[in-house]
Amino acid sequence: MLEEEAIMKRLLPLVLVLLATACVRDNRVDTTDPGNPGGGGNGGNGGGNSGATTILVDDKAAPEGADGNGGVLSFDIRLDQASDLPVTVSWRTVDGTALAGEDYEEANGEVSFAADETLKSVAITLIGDDVDEAAETLMLELSNPTGAELGDASAEGTIANDDGGCDADLPGSENPWLVDERVLINYSHRGGALEYPENTMYSYKKSVEIGADVLEMDVYETGDGELVVIHDETVDRTTNSTGSVSNYTVAELKAMDAAYWFINDRGAVTDGEEADYEFRGVATGEKAPPKGYLANDFTIPTLEEILQAFPNTLINIELKPDPDSTGSYETKVADLLKAYGRKDDVIVASFIDVPAALFKLQAPCVSTSVPTGQAAVYVLTSQGPLPMTPVIGHHAFQVPPELGIEVVTEDFVNDAHNQNVAVHVWTINSCDEMVRLLNLGVDAVMTDRPGLLEDVLAQTPGSWSCEGLE
Repeated sequence: MLEEEAIMKRLLPLVLVLLATACVRDNRVDTTDPGNPGGGGNGGNGGGNSGATTILVDDKAAPEGADGNGGVLSFDIRLDQASDLPVTVSWRTVDGTALAGEDYEEANGEVSFAADETLKSVAITLIGDDVDEAAETLMLELSNPTGAELGDASAEGTIANDDGGCDADLPGSENPWLVDERVLINYSHRGGALEYPENTMYSYKKSVEIGADVLEMDVYETGDGELVVIHDETVDRTTNSTGSVSNYTVAELKAMDAAYWFINDRGAVTDGEEADYEFRGVATGEKAPPKGYLANDFTIPTLEEILQAFPNTLINIELKPDPDSTGSYETKVADLLKAYGRKDDVIVASFIDVPAALFKLQAPCVSTSVPTGQAAVYVLTSQGPLPMTPVIGHHAFQVPPELGIEVVTEDFVNDAHNQNVAVHVWTINSCDEMVRLLNLGVDAVMTDRPGLLEDVLAQTPGSWSCEGLE
């Protein structure tokens, strides 16, 4: 009993510290590392739109739909900058693993951009069924441009399987979030909150462009029941408005400027000069977007927009408190992920045990991380020569390097791996700390500086160095 009492005395402070810090752990963006990281830290590619106009088309995804009620796959065809001249381009669908007449309705046509227009959408009708099958793809090919150059010749459309079951993995199943299974090192935390305006389509697109492996985001429910990607419970810190997310409709939130307070290498701050806020006004149309991007890329995105735009990118979703504690919020997240066929390529986290448990009930097939209260127990049982307590039902620990006691040690990493559980560490903005953790063998580093981390990872594994990077 004396030994158990000693363990409990150590456990209680750690649990309290973890719970007390969970809700604020992302709010403290570490700006102790000066300078602009080399590989993608240039958050401001904002000005200087010039040269020939280019036609682009983006990969997209959509749920297949039911038998007799197929879905719609919408491709965005856009210009990288506004043109003074009319622009046209032809398009047609081309079979991939999806077949015309069986999985979608074959189509072709032409889109025309009037002067100053930059975005057109092409809708492809899908042929739904009730068959559990793998996702299928088709291509949208562009040709015969006039008034602009062709930048992208084609884009891939993913027809998501929304008919699959969602059973829990059997004990001993492969964990896709371990480095041995898939290299998952560079987590772009909030889309790289020091390098780009956080939790925006722009930040996530730039993160993918520079080579980040996983897009990390937080999800809240709006007043009209939609799911949006934003870190805080209020819009005050990042937008040009104030108030609780839950008090606004999704349309009202989409009208806000999500890059309003962003300054490169500082994140969302209010003490800058007007000229420092290079993206302020892009979302609202007061300023032209950077070349290749749209005003919508600087608004608050919906979770569905993210799933549509990044069908082949790994995603980490953090659940926030359920507004009514009924499980409806968690059900909406689970249903949307299942509609887009996102299971082992998405991991869902929560620092609150109740939302984590409610989500797991709704989507046992989706990877999850160990919630805070449980994680504290595992951290303590990993200390010393004995093995860690078996971890059931989760694929990862998502923890800080230390909280009162050192959390991420070589022993902890080894114990977690012996339990078939990955170790993801947040939020690391120091190059030296990145290198230290990589050398410990962690599976992922979450950072507000994905460009810096990408520069580190470009080096020979095991010989990582910060020389010349800061």
